Amino acid sequence: MLQKRPPHPKFNLIFIAFLGLCIDISGAILLPQSKQGVIAQNGIQVRTNQWLKVEKVSGNVTYRNLYNYENRPAQNGDRLQTPSDEISTGANGTAVLSVDTGVGSIYVSENTTIRINSFKIAADNGRITNLFVPRGKARLQIRKFTNRGSQLNIQTPAGISGVRGTRYIVQSKNSGDMVITTLQGSVATTAQNQTKMVNGGFQNLTVVGQPPSTPVPINNDASLKYAIDRRASGSGRSIVLIGYTDPFNTVKVEGKEQALDRSGKFYLQLPAPSSLKVTVTVENTTGKIQVYEIPIL
Repeated sequence: MLQKRPPHPKFNLIFIAFLGLCIDISGAILLPQSKQGVIAQNGIQVRTNQWLKVEKVSGNVTYRNLYNYENRPAQNGDRLQTPSDEISTGANGTAVLSVDTGVGSIYVSENTTIRINSFKIAADNGRITNLFVPRGKARLQIRKFTNRGSQLNIQTPAGISGVRGTRYIVQSKNSGDMVITTLQGSVATTAQNQTKMVNGGFQNLTVVGQPPSTPVPINNDASLKYAIDRRASGSGRSIVLIGYTDPFNTVKVEGKEQALDRSGKFYLQLPAPSSLKVTVTVENTTGKIQVYEIPIL
């Protein structure tokens, strides 16, 4: 009776080498196109047909792809589908992005960057989209997902916001602080291993290095209180502008954004001699703007 011989060691080496070619160095399994997106494991990153599509651009909007070294004006129809793909808007630039599944849209404000962090597949074949907003503001309108495992997460320098169906605004300030304003539904904000749920009609603030604040009702107040501190010394004269506003607001002095502390206070030392007045713009989270012409001398 013939006995089966064990597989030859060389055969095993060839098989292992072949299997190695099927696994991408990033951990993504290279499957035939027809199988991509079918095999799903919880939290595993695989090559899937996921993307954000540029539906509309206005003004100065740039598309970047670090793998192909592309850096050009964005066009309608561009797709962000590889980690590090991004679009950036300049002054007076805006864009509208759609999510691959038709689940919703992202409205990108001026001076904003949105970058792909990763695409993943959940255990129930839901799609997980992870984005990074290092600066600027975006408004999201996302319907409820069909799959429970589907997620859309936006990371900023201060923390992460996650949604499953809602309308909300995420803002990453120049300081890195994150403001979440939920118009409808609910948003989970996470930082420093703590999570706060921000329900419709509420907003919260996450300062870099700190946990998210307790949500408070949306305040549409764009008012500003200020004081001018004028001092003279042997070395000359100094002028300091001290301003107070809602900490969720964005304040710009002569077009330059100012860092607010958690109470909404800022200090700005002005050059001496200075102009007779400075222009201060206050914008709240829903887009209401008030302009102040503040006399200095």
